[in-house]
Amino acid sequence: MIFLLFSFITFTQGNTDIVQCPPSRITIENSLYNANIPGLAAIVINSTNILYEQSFGYNAPPIKNERQPIDSLKTIFVLASISQTFIAVAVMKLVELHKLELDKNINQYLPSHMKVIHPFYPNISITMCYILSHTSGIGPNFNEEIKHYVPNDDFTKTNLSDIILSYINNKSNWLSKPPGTVTHYSNIGASLAALIVEQLAQIPFEQYVREKILQPLGINKNDAGYRLSDFENRKKDLIEHYLFNSSWLEQAQNLLPQLNIRRVSCY
Repeated sequence: MIFLLFSFITFTQGNTDIVQCPPSRITIENSLYNANIPGLAAIVINSTNILYEQSFGYNAPPIKNERQPIDSLKTIFVLASISQTFIAVAVMKLVELHKLELDKNINQYLPSHMKVIHPFYPNISITMCYILSHTSGIGPNFNEEIKHYVPNDDFTKTNLSDIILSYINNKSNWLSKPPGTVTHYSNIGASLAALIVEQLAQIPFEQYVREKILQPLGINKNDAGYRLSDFENRKKDLIEHYLFNSSWLEQAQNLLPQLNIRRVSCY
């Protein structure tokens, strides 16, 4: 998200002789205002250092008198799809341990009763590289996906492998193109990668991320987690959630009632 924001800002200034990098605070704040976003926290790092860290705006639109500025050291965001970067890191940890190869058929890492095969291209192996790059050929079916969401911290009442099997066994949930040729975002694909991590590590994915990724970075349970209940003592630091597009409101409220998502007409 930050990359896209910075890219957008750079390109909109493309007609000028000098492009500032990073963009000025006022440039970013104007972009947030124009996009109806009340605030954000941004960080840019390399392998050893923090190169840039800033927060902008507020934790709520101006409809709240008591809204607070975003604090990059305290404010807690729900990462949503950005959580998939942790799946990729978890996979690469296993690659480093020589427990997984990115270009091998993923079926060798799955239980014997579970086979992931593109129904229209059964002779083309689906690899972890395809899964992580969203080029596996698994297509979209949001109505099917949301059947397995459960409010609050219950996650899902169905076994993850059963959910994935049910989805991939339906031919209509696959793209008509062969694996490795078309990019199409897939939550099911990401879930499949997480399942493979569980299979190889022999512990729950949530536990693996905490022990192998978060804890070595000094990030404890009060600072990051998969459950809102992890932050019972820091509710005031949780970002508030608003939608500018009313067409998503009912769906968001049904899926995530604990976030108390509301609609606003302006930021």
